[in-house]
Amino acid sequence: MKIIAIALIASSVTFIACQKDEEPVTQETTIEVQKPEQAISMKKAKILQQEYITTRANLLNNLLKAKGTIQGEDVRDVWYDLEVIEQYIAYVKAEAKKKGYENLGLRVHLGAYPNQEDYQDPGNTTFFFVPTYKNSSSTKNLALRNSDNITAEGIDALNFGQAGRPPKDLE
Repeated sequence: MKIIAIALIASSVTFIACQKDEEPVTQETTIEVQKPEQAISMKKAKILQQEYITTRANLLNNLLKAKGTIQGEDVRDVWYDLEVIEQYIAYVKAEAKKKGYENLGLRVHLGAYPNQEDYQDPGNTTFFFVPTYKNSSSTKNLALRNSDNITAEGIDALNFGQAGRPPKDLE
Protein backbone atom coordinates (compact mmCIF):
# COMPACT_ATOMS: atom_id res chain seq x y z
CA MET A 1 0.00 0.00 0.00
CA LYS A 2 2.82 2.34 0.86
CA ILE A 3 4.38 1.82 -2.56
CA ILE A 4 1.06 2.59 -4.32
CA ALA A 5 0.53 5.72 -2.20
CA ILE A 6 4.08 6.93 -2.92
CA ALA A 7 3.60 6.21 -6.64
CA LEU A 8 0.31 8.17 -6.70
CA ILE A 9 1.85 11.12 -4.88
CA ALA A 10 4.92 11.09 -7.15
CA SER A 11 2.81 10.92 -10.32
CA SER A 12 0.54 13.72 -9.04
CA VAL A 13 3.53 15.94 -8.28
CA THR A 14 5.03 15.14 -11.68
CA PHE A 15 1.71 15.88 -13.44
CA ILE A 16 1.31 19.23 -11.65
CA ALA A 17 4.95 20.19 -12.26
CA CYS A 18 4.68 19.42 -15.97
CA GLN A 19 1.61 21.59 -16.51
CA LYS A 20 2.24 24.91 -18.22
CA ASP A 21 1.92 27.84 -15.86
CA GLU A 22 -0.63 30.24 -17.26
CA GLU A 23 -0.74 33.71 -15.81
CA PRO A 24 -3.93 35.66 -16.10
CA VAL A 25 -3.87 38.36 -18.73
CA THR A 26 -3.67 41.65 -16.88
CA GLN A 27 -2.68 44.04 -19.65
CA GLU A 28 -5.40 45.72 -21.65
CA THR A 29 -5.37 45.13 -25.36
CA THR A 30 -4.10 48.18 -27.22
CA ILE A 31 -6.34 49.18 -30.09
CA GLU A 32 -4.86 51.19 -32.93
CA VAL A 33 -7.02 54.23 -33.61
CA GLN A 34 -6.55 56.52 -36.56
CA LYS A 35 -6.53 60.25 -35.91
CA PRO A 36 -9.50 62.07 -37.53
CA GLU A 37 -8.76 64.25 -40.55
CA GLN A 38 -10.15 67.24 -38.66
CA ALA A 39 -7.63 66.95 -35.81
CA ILE A 40 -5.37 69.99 -35.47
CA SER A 41 -2.13 70.51 -33.60
CA MET A 42 -2.13 72.24 -30.24
CA LYS A 43 -0.12 75.04 -31.89
CA LYS A 44 -3.01 75.70 -34.31
CA ALA A 45 -5.53 75.37 -31.46
CA LYS A 46 -3.66 78.09 -29.55
CA ILE A 47 -3.78 80.35 -32.61
CA LEU A 48 -7.55 79.82 -32.92
CA GLN A 49 -8.08 80.54 -29.23
CA GLN A 50 -5.97 83.70 -29.32
CA GLU A 51 -7.85 84.92 -32.40
CA TYR A 52 -11.15 84.40 -30.58
CA ILE A 53 -9.89 86.30 -27.53
CA THR A 54 -8.60 89.29 -29.48
CA THR A 55 -11.45 89.58 -31.99
CA ARG A 56 -14.48 88.55 -29.89
CA ALA A 57 -14.02 87.66 -26.23
CA ASN A 58 -12.66 91.03 -25.12
CA LEU A 59 -15.41 92.93 -26.97
CA LEU A 60 -18.10 90.62 -25.61
CA ASN A 61 -16.77 90.87 -22.04
CA ASN A 62 -16.73 94.68 -22.19
CA LEU A 63 -20.29 94.79 -23.55
CA LEU A 64 -21.66 92.29 -21.02
CA LYS A 65 -19.96 94.08 -18.12
CA ALA A 66 -21.31 97.46 -19.30
CA LYS A 67 -24.84 96.04 -19.44
CA GLY A 68 -24.43 94.46 -15.99
CA THR A 69 -25.06 91.00 -17.42
CA ILE A 70 -21.90 89.42 -15.97
CA GLN A 71 -19.10 90.19 -13.56
CA GLY A 72 -15.57 89.23 -14.48
CA GLU A 73 -14.91 87.35 -17.70
CA ASP A 74 -17.46 85.35 -19.66
CA VAL A 75 -16.95 81.64 -20.13
CA ARG A 76 -15.02 80.63 -23.23
CA ASP A 77 -14.16 77.04 -22.38
CA VAL A 78 -16.24 74.19 -21.00
CA TRP A 79 -14.91 70.84 -19.79
CA TYR A 80 -16.84 67.56 -20.13
CA ASP A 81 -15.81 64.27 -18.57
CA LEU A 82 -14.87 61.88 -21.38
CA GLU A 83 -17.13 59.18 -19.90
CA VAL A 84 -20.08 61.60 -20.08
CA ILE A 85 -19.32 62.28 -23.75
CA GLU A 86 -19.04 58.53 -24.46
CA GLN A 87 -22.32 57.89 -22.62
CA TYR A 88 -24.01 60.68 -24.55
CA ILE A 89 -22.76 59.33 -27.89
CA ALA A 90 -24.06 55.85 -26.98
CA TYR A 91 -27.42 57.41 -26.01
CA VAL A 92 -27.62 59.33 -29.31
CA LYS A 93 -26.77 56.21 -31.32
CA ALA A 94 -29.39 54.11 -29.51
CA GLU A 95 -32.14 56.73 -29.82
CA ALA A 96 -31.24 57.47 -33.45
CA LYS A 97 -31.46 53.78 -34.31
CA LYS A 98 -35.01 53.66 -32.85
CA LYS A 99 -35.98 56.64 -35.00
CA GLY A 100 -34.22 55.44 -38.16
CA TYR A 101 -31.68 58.30 -38.25
CA GLU A 102 -28.43 57.55 -40.05
CA ASN A 103 -25.18 59.39 -40.74
CA LEU A 104 -25.08 60.85 -37.24
CA GLY A 105 -23.16 63.84 -36.00
CA LEU A 106 -23.00 66.33 -33.19
CA ARG A 107 -23.37 70.07 -33.64
CA VAL A 108 -21.91 72.34 -30.95
CA HIS A 109 -24.02 75.40 -30.19
CA LEU A 110 -23.24 78.49 -28.17
CA GLY A 111 -25.91 79.64 -25.74
CA ALA A 112 -26.30 81.88 -22.71
CA TYR A 113 -27.97 81.11 -19.40
CA PRO A 114 -31.01 83.27 -18.63
CA ASN A 115 -31.35 85.11 -15.35
CA GLN A 116 -33.58 82.52 -13.69
CA GLU A 117 -33.34 80.57 -10.44
CA ASP A 118 -32.81 77.18 -12.06
CA TYR A 119 -29.61 78.37 -13.81
CA GLN A 120 -26.57 78.86 -11.62
CA ASP A 121 -24.59 80.91 -14.17
CA PRO A 122 -27.01 83.60 -15.39
CA GLY A 123 -25.60 85.73 -18.20
CA ASN A 124 -22.69 83.40 -18.92
CA THR A 125 -22.05 81.63 -22.18
CA THR A 126 -22.55 77.89 -22.42
CA PHE A 127 -21.78 75.28 -25.06
CA PHE A 128 -24.11 72.40 -25.75
CA PHE A 129 -24.22 69.44 -28.11
CA VAL A 130 -27.16 68.72 -30.39
CA PRO A 131 -27.41 65.41 -32.26
CA THR A 132 -27.81 65.56 -36.02
CA TYR A 133 -28.32 63.19 -38.92
CA LYS A 134 -28.17 63.29 -42.72
CA ASN A 135 -30.64 61.83 -45.17
CA SER A 136 -28.03 61.24 -47.86
CA SER A 137 -24.76 59.41 -47.54
CA SER A 138 -23.01 61.56 -50.14
CA THR A 139 -20.23 62.46 -47.70
CA LYS A 140 -19.21 61.39 -44.22
CA ASN A 141 -17.20 64.60 -43.72
CA LEU A 142 -19.64 66.57 -41.57
CA ALA A 143 -17.33 69.57 -41.42
CA LEU A 144 -17.65 70.09 -45.16
CA ARG A 145 -21.39 69.45 -45.47
CA ASN A 146 -22.86 71.15 -42.38
CA SER A 147 -25.93 72.36 -44.26
CA ASP A 148 -26.96 68.73 -44.87
CA ASN A 149 -27.09 68.00 -41.14
CA ILE A 150 -30.58 67.99 -39.68
CA THR A 151 -31.29 68.31 -35.98
CA ALA A 152 -32.34 64.90 -34.68
CA GLU A 153 -35.72 65.70 -33.16
CA GLY A 154 -36.75 63.68 -30.13
CA ILE A 155 -33.19 63.20 -28.85
CA ASP A 156 -32.06 65.41 -25.97
CA ALA A 157 -29.11 67.79 -26.24
CA LEU A 158 -26.15 67.67 -23.83
CA ASN A 159 -25.29 70.64 -21.59
CA PHE A 160 -23.87 71.41 -18.16
CA GLY A 161 -20.19 70.77 -18.60
CA GLN A 162 -17.82 72.45 -16.17
CA ALA A 163 -17.40 76.08 -17.22
CA GLY A 164 -13.88 77.46 -17.13
CA ARG A 165 -13.90 80.15 -14.47
CA PRO A 166 -11.74 81.96 -15.03
CA PRO A 167 -11.37 81.03 -18.70
CA LYS A 168 -8.40 78.78 -19.33
CA ASP A 169 -5.89 79.64 -22.00
CA LEU A 170 -4.26 76.76 -23.84
CA GLU A 171 -0.76 76.27 -22.52
